[in-house]
Amino acid sequence: MALSFHLVKRPDMRKDAAAGSKLFYAQVRSLKKLDFNKLCDLIAVRSTAFIGDVMLVIEGLLSVMEERLEEGDVIQMGRLGNFRMVAGSKGTENEKDFNVSLFNKARIVFSPGTMLNEIRKNAKYEKMDTETVTPPTGGGSDRPEIE
Repeated sequence: MALSFHLVKRPDMRKDAAAGSKLFYAQVRSLKKLDFNKLCDLIAVRSTAFIGDVMLVIEGLLSVMEERLEEGDVIQMGRLGNFRMVAGSKGTENEKDFNVSLFNKARIVFSPGTMLNEIRKNAKYEKMDTETVTPPTGGGSDRPEIE
């Protein structure tokens, strides 16, 4: 299967670009979302576990990940990759002036493992039909209207 893309015209950001010039760039589009229940169902079909068992294990995994990331551990998930927490801070002139309020917002960093790197390396691309790219007609906001 290939990643779907369409072309978009954007300003040319090269150093030597003429003012106002534009180029076409590829933009990969996700066509569908795989929700949690469907994911668990697909996993259950490939194993002897029931969907409820799969959900239970994944929820347990998430709970342990939350606990261990808060403790500063690196979560190693084999071929999937690693998760870890990082945070920088503002600096102080001397050590005694530093306090935890100087920390920036913590982030979770994911480093892909061998399986995901292989998927990335072997990615194939397929141009989408222009009809697939156009947004639905009807104008207005995507929010529901309240009468």
